[in-house]
Amino acid sequence: MLRFRSLGSGSSGNATVVEAGDGLRVRRLLVDCGFGIRQLATRLGAAGLRIDDIDAIFITHEHSDHVGCAQAVALRHRIPVWTSAGTYAAMGSPDLDGLLREAHDMDPIDLGAFSLRPFTVPHDAREPLQLHCSDGAHHLGLLTDLGHASSHVLEQLEGCHALLLEANHDPE
Repeated sequence: MLRFRSLGSGSSGNATVVEAGDGLRVRRLLVDCGFGIRQLATRLGAAGLRIDDIDAIFITHEHSDHVGCAQAVALRHRIPVWTSAGTYAAMGSPDLDGLLREAHDMDPIDLGAFSLRPFTVPHDAREPLQLHCSDGAHHLGLLTDLGHASSHVLEQLEGCHALLLEANHDPE
């Protein structure tokens, strides 16, 4: 079972929960954390979740509507944060007290019940990464603030059963 739920999308904040279970344990990933901590708790509550239900955070890029309260949530709840070195530097290299995990283009991340494959995308950020998530049987692509669909992006989304897109206005 691979499921996802958008907690919100737009210039005021972005966050998505991805979850998978193996029958014994459900693992949950928060992709982006672009709200304040109270707003995040409220949105998770509407989904029947609490911040303590989150096992990991993945920050796609450094824009404030994607980073939001990630540092505060990670430190308060001892949740590891995955992001690229470029995104982390562009965030100002905040103290994450050993919770930082560096993500790289095409290097898989094992979360137990499901895996992530980060991939680079064109966007006006330092080193943005988006995700291909899979529980082995089902595949989900997540794209936030994509500049355009490069051939690398299209290759990473091949075979996805679902695709979550978040985009903002671009006059071009």
